[in-house]
Amino acid sequence: MTIQYVATYLAFSRRGCKDYLSDNYVPYSGKLTSLQKEALGTHLDEKLYLDVKPFIAYVQEQSGHNYYISGMLDLLHRIGFSYKHTKAVPSKADEEAQLDFLTNLLPGLPEQMQAGSAEIYYSDGCHPTHNTKTGRGWIRIGQEFEVDCNSGRKRVNINGAIRASKPEHLVYDVTDTINAQATQRLCRKLLKKHPGKKIYLICDDARYNRCHWLQDWAVDQRIEFIFLPTYSPNLI
Repeated sequence: MTIQYVATYLAFSRRGCKDYLSDNYVPYSGKLTSLQKEALGTHLDEKLYLDVKPFIAYVQEQSGHNYYISGMLDLLHRIGFSYKHTKAVPSKADEEAQLDFLTNLLPGLPEQMQAGSAEIYYSDGCHPTHNTKTGRGWIRIGQEFEVDCNSGRKRVNINGAIRASKPEHLVYDVTDTINAQATQRLCRKLLKKHPGKKIYLICDDARYNRCHWLQDWAVDQRIEFIFLPTYSPNLI
């Protein structure tokens, strides 16, 4: 019988099972109390910090505790925050118009789609350019790193529509100019793709979408334009 075994047996005999197995360990919960952490979370919900250093200064001012950058990053993760891009919202957006669109105009359309009688597409134009864009990299101090660029600014005009039920289904028209004629060609492709079904084309309020002859043509087709409120790219 080893000395360690004897010592363990005697300790167990003196203290009993419950007391012996309890190590009275209290896990480290950080420098701040739960209320202080909650207050910091509320502060971060209202104020945006682009760098962690000013936030370290704020925490020290409020609590008296100093943090290294690594420790503050751990704290921010623990209280539910991460470093990511902000979300751009158009400043001219009409919140009431967007709410009306979402509550009154849009809800009935998915029911028709689920019933198999209609399809919903979101449409917009895009204009990718063929031009070199410089970026950041590790370059020797005092020197430049040159990148060859093309001399012109060529761009492609694409009028496209994405299927709401299956976003991987893309219908598009490549054109010199996105106008009412290009939109009509796109509509014809949608009608051909879904014979016998009603097509709801959700798009912005661009002038070529509102064109009178295009709208007159759509009346006799299985396609209906649903116009988004002004300044509402977030609804697409």
